[in-house]
Amino acid sequence: MIVIATFQHSIELEYALSKLESIGIARERLLVVCMDQTSKQYQSDQPQKESSHSKGIEIGMACATAFSVIGTSLGFIWTWGPIIWGIISAFIGFSLGFGINALFSKKNKRQSKHTAEVTVIVQCQTIQADEVQQVMWTNRALTVGLARASAE
Repeated sequence: MIVIATFQHSIELEYALSKLESIGIARERLLVVCMDQTSKQYQSDQPQKESSHSKGIEIGMACATAFSVIGTSLGFIWTWGPIIWGIISAFIGFSLGFGINALFSKKNKRQSKHTAEVTVIVQCQTIQADEVQQVMWTNRALTVGLARASAE
């Protein structure tokens, strides 16, 4: 049997590997592969992601446009006139749009920290497969799969 599991790179992974060795799985029957998140070869082919700073400027400009239209319209009623109120509301709109984008992009960066995954492939006997799966699940494996080897 072949048991395949994925883990986050953590101490639980190390503990699972030592536990597998202690239940009788030889090191020659273990294959541990650390997965790359991005390949340098393919990274140049893909379009670069937009930075949060330039996206913030775009959102700020859109809000500035909307606020300046509203400020200009109301400026016909207010004392300083439409030009002054249009400029004031454009600054307010840009500041609000840029600031709100900055808050949300910081929150998303903290939440989207994704560490590299590690794939563990174990070749074992059929009677050991349940015990190997149990070791994987108790040590916080993300996924566990089971495949039959062609020649056991």
